[in-house]
Amino acid sequence: MLYSLSAGEVSQCLTDEEICAAYLADPIRVQRHGIPWAACDVEAVLKVLRRNKVPLVTMLGEGEGSALVQDPLFQAARLEEANTLAELRAEYQLVKEALASIGICDVMIKSVGLAPSFPYKSDNLDLLYQPEDEEAVRAALVRMGYVELKNVEEPHKYLFRKFRAGRSVSAIHVHTHVGWMVSFLDEEALWQRCYTAQDDPLVTVPASEDALLIALAHCFYEDKRISLLDVLKCVHCLRKGVDWTEVYRVATWRGWRDGLNVALLLYAYQEHVLYDETTVPLPILQQAWHELPSWIRMFLERYLGAAAIHALCDGKQNIPAGLIQMPLRIPFWFSKVLFYAKLVRDPTRSVGRKFKDLALHTGYGTKLRLHIRSQPSMLITFSGVDGSGKTTQAKALQSAFATCHIQANYVWNRGGSASWLRFFTKWGKKQAQEAQERSTTSTEAKVRSRQQRFRSLWLRWGWAWLTTVELLVRYTRRVALPLLLGRVVVCDRYVYDTLADWAAYFNDPAIEQRWAARVLRLLSPRPHLAYWLDVSPTDARTRSADALPEDFLSAQCAFYRRLVLLYGLRRQEVSQRTWPEVSDGIVYEVLSKYFTRYRTLINFLFLKNPGQWR
Repeated sequence: MLYSLSAGEVSQCLTDEEICAAYLADPIRVQRHGIPWAACDVEAVLKVLRRNKVPLVTMLGEGEGSALVQDPLFQAARLEEANTLAELRAEYQLVKEALASIGICDVMIKSVGLAPSFPYKSDNLDLLYQPEDEEAVRAALVRMGYVELKNVEEPHKYLFRKFRAGRSVSAIHVHTHVGWMVSFLDEEALWQRCYTAQDDPLVTVPASEDALLIALAHCFYEDKRISLLDVLKCVHCLRKGVDWTEVYRVATWRGWRDGLNVALLLYAYQEHVLYDETTVPLPILQQAWHELPSWIRMFLERYLGAAAIHALCDGKQNIPAGLIQMPLRIPFWFSKVLFYAKLVRDPTRSVGRKFKDLALHTGYGTKLRLHIRSQPSMLITFSGVDGSGKTTQAKALQSAFATCHIQANYVWNRGGSASWLRFFTKWGKKQAQEAQERSTTSTEAKVRSRQQRFRSLWLRWGWAWLTTVELLVRYTRRVALPLLLGRVVVCDRYVYDTLADWAAYFNDPAIEQRWAARVLRLLSPRPHLAYWLDVSPTDARTRSADALPEDFLSAQCAFYRRLVLLYGLRRQEVSQRTWPEVSDGIVYEVLSKYFTRYRTLINFLFLKNPGQWR
């Protein structure tokens, strides 16, 4: 049942695009007169829907807004989302079937059963599992190629990502309770009430009571905003019908009855702003208002407008204009005070556990608000002949680190590329020779010319030491210092590539034994993981813009094989595999090793190391 609360005065403060987006998202809502469908800019409407994470795939373009939905720009965006949905659902199906084979099921706690029930617009899939299945689920995800992100670990919550070509194709948040630091629901009752979504047999969703509690708690305590999608979720739950006695029982048992009352009032207010009516029964609104402490009521009067909130709770026909935002922002301090109140009041936690909860949440929150970032350093290098795909792999790995919220620097270095080295190479007859080389258009001719020049022992000695000094200066500034500051450094070419160049140009297959090579290796930061991308000289010539002589490439490859035995480079054969397949293995190995050692002193002080105070 809908309770009319205004004549439309408040909604006039919304933009035309926001009004149209709201009614497109809820097509069964009775539309007000005068909705400016024709005046709306399609791109602006899409921007509103995307900002509020409203799914487009179910918008078929029926009713008055059909012309807007049938616009090619809108249809293109809808098709893009449909592809995203299909990709994410396919990855989830693999996980669902693998776990089902060992008797483990899940509940998709961010879904309320509103089509599409698969929440593809969420940052990750929040899946609830039974506490006794936690270790089995985590182990199964690792076997399936997922990486556990220890930098975002919370008690009873573990985030896993699967990457393809450096891009995240699936993110699964494993929960063994529904909450943020502490539980907000009665999980035992949730498991008994959950059911299979009508539109998708893969998706198991919570009952209306639990889904409403999750939606309200998430927008109030976690997101600190009420978006159009949050309104749609709550509307769907209320239209299906909820047992208010059960809703309040759970919130009271978990210590957040005040938070529930505030979230309900804010939701009802935002729904009214969008649609001039609310699905929350008036008696529930009045109960929520009168139960709140006086200081909370005073804040809501100032924040939303006293006349607006009183008219809403009194069930008056005309609601004066108040705060108009889409999404509706919730002040950080206000949400945080009520969260601390929940921690203290939760009757399911012992006194000692409450002190731990307070300390843990304060440490997390302080680090976040002060924008303190602390992460372990790591050096990863990619080596190989030109055309082996070093840049592609390094960029893909950097992208994967960025997706995991880890700062990673991409560094490219090639010995002899510094401009100041030209001063030392221009003397005597060599000036004319280099001028001739620069005028040569053939890459092979340039290589032959350099090999001819490097027959001189003194020239080889001088060039090796000059490039050693050049690279050590670069490595100090671009590699060593960032590592000291706790950054991840991904190097496209490193010491090993310089040695391979020397070996091929100097015709010296044992170049690593020379003093310049020893000094360069000794004073350069030691990689945590060093990869050699092994590609045949023939394939390398076809992949590279500069087709180097095949015998030159063969000499480099032979030297790289020596380095695998001498220094433990990890060989990755790329001739018979596409680069995404190689990337998947590298990203999985690097991130798995990185998060295995994800501990720092600063994180320890803020109780943010994995497993700390769990």
